Amino acid sequence: MKIKKVTVFGTGNFGARVAFHTAFNRIDVTVYDRDYSLLEEARTKFREFADIYVKDFGATQEEVETALANIAYSMDITEAAGNADLIIEALPEDLSVKKNFYTELQKTAPKDAIFASTSAGLDPVELSEASGRVDKFVNFHFPVDMDPAGTSEIICLPTIDSTIVDTITQFAEELEMQVIVRKMEQQD
Repeated sequence: MKIKKVTVFGTGNFGARVAFHTAFNRIDVTVYDRDYSLLEEARTKFREFADIYVKDFGATQEEVETALANIAYSMDITEAAGNADLIIEALPEDLSVKKNFYTELQKTAPKDAIFASTSAGLDPVELSEASGRVDKFVNFHFPVDMDPAGTSEIICLPTIDSTIVDTITQFAEELEMQVIVRKMEQQD
């Protein structure tokens, strides 16, 4: 499976960086947030990121304009999940918020969509169970800074389907990131 469409839920600084970097690498991205003002703030952030990519990373104006054009905006969870191959959750680090989100998302997301959380401090097992997709769930840590060639970390649960690991690894490489894959041990 090749990831062609990505949805990023959460447009704070981190989610916005993930969305822009993905769009910069010629992948269609839909960003979701719960209200219009947050999506407008994200639009402003994307323009700022475009300027940074030109100034600091040597991107051309054409490349960043293409990236901006690759981003769609939605306030509707069903529409946002739509036909996504990969759904990246970048919500605040609150277990109940994330669990509620995944419970709702599993009702509307395409059955083949891979779920990825950017969470660094919450139990990925609990999140994967809430997602209803323990075989298609990873923690996906992106570079914290804006370096487009940074290192990503993919944390896989013991329940993950091996083809999903390959797909996510290939996706991270397509984003021109270095990739570290870590597999969690089975807990008894």
